[in-house]
Amino acid sequence: MLRRGMQITFITVAILILTGCWNRKELNELSITTALGFDKNKDKDGYHVSVQLINPSEIAAKNAGSQRLPVVTLQIGTERTIFESIRELTRSTPRKIYTSHLRILVIGEELAREGIAKVLDGLSRDHEMRTDFYIIVAKNTTANEVLEILTPLEKIPANKLFSSLETTENSWGASSKVDLHQLIFDLVDKGKDPVLAGIRIKGNPRLGHTRANLDSATPPTVLEYQNLAVFRKDKLVGWLNSKESKGYNYIQGNIKSTIVRVSCPDGGNLNVELLKTHHKIKGRIVNGHPEVDVSVRAEGNIGEVECMMKLGTDRSISIIEKKVRAEIKGTMQQAVRKAKKYQSDIFGFGTAIHRANYKVWSQLQDHWEQEFVDLPVHITVRVKIRRTGSVVESFLERMGGS
Repeated sequence: MLRRGMQITFITVAILILTGCWNRKELNELSITTALGFDKNKDKDGYHVSVQLINPSEIAAKNAGSQRLPVVTLQIGTERTIFESIRELTRSTPRKIYTSHLRILVIGEELAREGIAKVLDGLSRDHEMRTDFYIIVAKNTTANEVLEILTPLEKIPANKLFSSLETTENSWGASSKVDLHQLIFDLVDKGKDPVLAGIRIKGNPRLGHTRANLDSATPPTVLEYQNLAVFRKDKLVGWLNSKESKGYNYIQGNIKSTIVRVSCPDGGNLNVELLKTHHKIKGRIVNGHPEVDVSVRAEGNIGEVECMMKLGTDRSISIIEKKVRAEIKGTMQQAVRKAKKYQSDIFGFGTAIHRANYKVWSQLQDHWEQEFVDLPVHITVRVKIRRTGSVVESFLERMGGS
């Protein structure tokens, strides 16, 4: 009897304590946000805020002939803080704006040049917002213009931007995905400056806002990742071109796969597909001065041959490895030169010096920008060709000899 009474008491207490999802929100009470955009407010202080919301009835519709658009982009120019601005947007939507499913944050180039620290601080304090969304910079345009472009291959443009960024980093290596946590980490680290992927509008922006961009086999407007934005602290100071962006990713160890094009000894070109890379950055102090050693080891296969070259010999493979090695090293050196021009240590060489010798770093960190410009960077590249393809000798050679 006593045992049964204890069980009833325990169940009663549990019912009182476990109150369920007290702060739950039903889907029909929310406007789900997939992308946010921030631009400089040209009319007054503050920001121009854009938010891309899902149209749930269109996303779930089975009827392909629906004339409603899958997303809607709302905007507001305000002197208020970011948190207030997002809440103020509810004047234009019947539901509360819900940011936990955010995929992309776009920052306009003009705002990026003035500084993004306040934007990031405001976002990081929002308890509803996760940190796994990617942050990009609108190149030569505004964040609002980017978010208004409709994408034909993905109903939700923010999903297209999210997936494309991951794909281009994994398969090409000229871009870089950075989430909120990583960006803030780079900003507070005195030994590394941030980079962000750049997005541009290719084509006619006005047509990109309309259904014509969804209904055409050759869309008049597309969103395309291009180059990397270089920051000094929280301010955009310049851009790396496509080759320099690859050089940055070689040094950072972000290259998972890419194509390296080299010339053949007797004319023509040959492409090598890199399938694996390893990197190492090591700082050291030589006679009281900092130096950095960067080593990259790459493995790949010959992917395309457009020249008269016999690939079945050790000598040919050795020549190709040497050329690929020189190409990768040159690409890395270009990236270092451009970063030094901007006085921006985007590679984290300062962090490497910090690890190597804290005492020396404590003397250098307050004027690291200038030290970085004069920093000797020693680059070593090793390349191994694993396979030449299913055809050892190109039929182009036999054609030329007939």
